[in-house]
Amino acid sequence: MKALSVTEFEQAKKEDIIIIDTRPSTTFTLGFVPGSVNIGNNGQWAQWAEQLISKDKHILFITPKGEEAATVKAWKALEYIHIDGYLKGGYDTWQEAGKPIDMIIDITSDELALDIPFDDKLSIIDVRKEDEFDAAHVKDAENFPLAKLTDTFQIAQLDDEANMYVYCGGGYRSVIACSIMKKEGFHNVRNVLGGFTAIKDTPNLAIEVPKKKK
Repeated sequence: MKALSVTEFEQAKKEDIIIIDTRPSTTFTLGFVPGSVNIGNNGQWAQWAEQLISKDKHILFITPKGEEAATVKAWKALEYIHIDGYLKGGYDTWQEAGKPIDMIIDITSDELALDIPFDDKLSIIDVRKEDEFDAAHVKDAENFPLAKLTDTFQIAQLDDEANMYVYCGGGYRSVIACSIMKKEGFHNVRNVLGGFTAIKDTPNLAIEVPKKKK
């Protein structure tokens, strides 16, 4: 486990290295190292780590202060052996050094409802599993399950000129998805806070419930 200074971390950032930021999604969206993928230590992180990150990848970590050792140990228990280090002092150190940062815009489901009638380039992306999407979803939403978003073919189906509003069930998966989209060069990305749990109770937001096949 190697603690890297900002300069060392910057030098270690290569195209073939994955930067994993394990801070909570609500903190991550406010600012992060460009190219980072958010897999917060809360939630079903192990499941999503194994579905999204190949075991042969080299990894750099950005973690909450004090969680560095526990994070490395937990990922090594999943047989991620190419861990090249972590950013000493975490994201705050990067920001204080004046390095470039990125952000994800958080919006409420009410704001989504207000934007739909007035944005011709609006695209609603549902990153839940197919069976969740099939049970009920926002009208005109497209289903891009999170587990498939590392597939280059799936990413290529996204419209890079659209204003993408991304939601999941409760907000954890959507931030992971937004971080992957940002990493792949999609910048007009918004995270819908509270996910479908909030959406289904929002007035003026049409929900489609497909009819069950007989």
